Amino acid sequence: MRSIIIYFSQTGNTQKIAQAIQAGIAQTTGQCDLAAIREANPLGLKDYDLIGIGSPVFGQCPENVLDFARRIKFVGGKHAFTFCTHGTSPKRFYPFLYPVLRDRGLILLGNNDWYGDCFLLHMPQPYPTRGHPDAVDLAEAEEFGREIALRSMRVSAGETDLIPPPAEAPPPMYAPAGGGSAPSVPPAGGGPGPGGMDSFVNMLAFAREMCLYPKCTLCMDNCPTYGIDLSVDPPVVAQPCVDCEFCARICPTGALDMLSWLQGMEKMTVGFMPKMMESLDKAEAEGTFRRLIPMSEIDLSQTGYRQYTKHPQWILGKGAQKDPS
Repeated sequence: MRSIIIYFSQTGNTQKIAQAIQAGIAQTTGQCDLAAIREANPLGLKDYDLIGIGSPVFGQCPENVLDFARRIKFVGGKHAFTFCTHGTSPKRFYPFLYPVLRDRGLILLGNNDWYGDCFLLHMPQPYPTRGHPDAVDLAEAEEFGREIALRSMRVSAGETDLIPPPAEAPPPMYAPAGGGSAPSVPPAGGGPGPGGMDSFVNMLAFAREMCLYPKCTLCMDNCPTYGIDLSVDPPVVAQPCVDCEFCARICPTGALDMLSWLQGMEKMTVGFMPKMMESLDKAEAEGTFRRLIPMSEIDLSQTGYRQYTKHPQWILGKGAQKDPS
């Protein structure tokens, strides 16, 4: 039995979970490959019996993950599972990814999710899920890996009653581009973003005179949709885009400026944060969320961009960089 886990991770949360699941599968079967989604070949999975796909939740399953799944071929009858990390709710991940994988001929054996620290600059910092995933989460992910591997072997042996039914999909957050019912991000170059705001694409400002290209290619190298190309004239910026804000956060000079976007999103955050907090309170009461930092350390009015004013706000391999002043 050959297995592989393919993951998308920006800040490292999903990568940690993927590595733990990999360990659990390898303990059970003796082998499990691991690949970042940018390095994986969607046409090269035919030799695997069990395929795992995971990512963070960007409101719903990120478009780059859905795009990768749409390009998978030659896997009819193979087994698959999905997993995600999130700051409040995973409900918009698996139901949107499931039909895409099903249409590729894959048999879905399960899904799981874990909380992860959420570093979005229009959100309060620290965020209530700070500290996740921790050792307990990683142990649970490892056990999930063992369970999913055993389930795959049992289903292969004929226990098809172990195949779970699909979850019902909630409505997409954004209208699908070009019509149809499939979820999508706002159309590149236009279209409404969350709450009727203009899209991140339209609100992101690029100051070419501040850009260090070709010395610096961080935004190009880390855009999940390959949506930035500074080698052409005029430069291509955020085409397409999944509103992850990562390009602006890692830009060392602030040449990618998303201040107007953050100010608009901050106003929205004031409205929906109480519901998000209620969701976390409910999850804690039900035993599905472990609060690692006390509420006394969280000020809902202290959004990240008011604290992290120095560029870059995120350094790869080091994390968030708070302005010492």
